[in-house]
Amino acid sequence: MQKITSLFIAFIFFSCTENPFGGDKKITDKTISGYVKLDQVEYYPKGFHGGVFVWSKDLGLQTKTDIDGSFEFVLPASNEPSSGAIIDGDYDIHFFLGNYKISKVTITFAGGQVVNDDKVINLEGELRRDVSMTRELGVHTTVTPEIIPSNFDSPINVMVTITPDRTDLYCEMKKIENRSGVTFTGLLIKNIVTDELTYTVDNDSASIMREYIDRPTQKIEIDFDYMGLNLPKGTYEIIPYMVLERNDIPTHLLQALGPDIYNFSEAYLDYPFYRTGGKFVIE
Repeated sequence: MQKITSLFIAFIFFSCTENPFGGDKKITDKTISGYVKLDQVEYYPKGFHGGVFVWSKDLGLQTKTDIDGSFEFVLPASNEPSSGAIIDGDYDIHFFLGNYKISKVTITFAGGQVVNDDKVINLEGELRRDVSMTRELGVHTTVTPEIIPSNFDSPINVMVTITPDRTDLYCEMKKIENRSGVTFTGLLIKNIVTDELTYTVDNDSASIMREYIDRPTQKIEIDFDYMGLNLPKGTYEIIPYMVLERNDIPTHLLQALGPDIYNFSEAYLDYPFYRTGGKFVIE
């Protein structure tokens, strides 16, 4: 009898500390999750849908989408007011990329629980539909040559092809304007493995100025001297500095992105923006 009682107590202890339905995982936290689908980008795995900034001011949560467009918020426990328990009401979740229209989803909480909505979200916190984001501006960067041998001593050519999806688009870019014309500059080069800024291509006399983007495409060419780079072997990405002029970004979202996000500096690497190309290899 004593042996049976001991086994029963052990079972109760195990059930209180582990998942009572089997396995060795603890009961998971409540979450809000879903997928973001970018306009004019193929579905994953052929298309990349990562880097979308997902932000909810009132929930106090932020994250970025993974490469397949998935995201997840871990919510505070509803029975722990000190940890920021959720008050009943409606909450907005914003989805932001610098060259896409902002998308928004509104969800409702009652009693610390997600309220089921057949058009928006289920009781498990899963969005019922992908969040669609509409592109406003496409950017593709071509680097020539893409593979740089050890004895290379010529300039590197960078061609930035900009495709506006409407007629009234302006971008803030780095350039020089004088009697001889317009010269563009403002490139950031990062190491793809470390994700760190390794070099900037700029001109002391250049300024951040407004540039109208012509349809159907506008091409911007920038050449720079490879000999001055002194970069070790590896794979790199060239990122052109470009900020789409827009007035639809909530102030609280800009604050969440950070005060230096628009600066021509390493902080710009964190600016959510969908672009393609720009990669090159130093052998």
